[in-house]
Amino acid sequence: MARIEWDQSLSVGVDLIDDQHKMLIQKLRNIAEAIEKKQATGEIAKTLNFMVDYTDFHFSTEEKYMEEYSYPGRENHIQQHEEFKESLKRLVQDFQEEGATQVLSSSISTFLLNWLIKHIKGIDIGFGEFLREKGFLASSVDCISLDDSR
Repeated sequence: MARIEWDQSLSVGVDLIDDQHKMLIQKLRNIAEAIEKKQATGEIAKTLNFMVDYTDFHFSTEEKYMEEYSYPGRENHIQQHEEFKESLKRLVQDFQEEGATQVLSSSISTFLLNWLIKHIKGIDIGFGEFLREKGFLASSVDCISLDDSR
């Protein structure tokens, strides 16, 4: 699996969103690594379920600020979020039906991570610029986060 790390090229310049992106990238890497190392299916399922919940949480956070600040690219951005959530749900369904396969690991490490990186660099960075221009100052401590201990 290609190892993808968060770096400054992925920063949208808004701490709250950057911190959530770091968590998404880390969790996607964790899932792919757990499958590759053939860890217990319970751990993989737990991490996949966390990803589904955290993805909803993260996208809701972004969409809340899109609405609040009247972001002009809102519709397209939300459509991309929906596509990602559907892809993630399909992977969860594949896991439930077929277990921790190499195909699932590859799908996570290539498709989902690549989609997320492309989305951050192509869409979210512009959204971050928009928020900063509007004077958005919230940091990650300003927002409730999901408990990662599940």
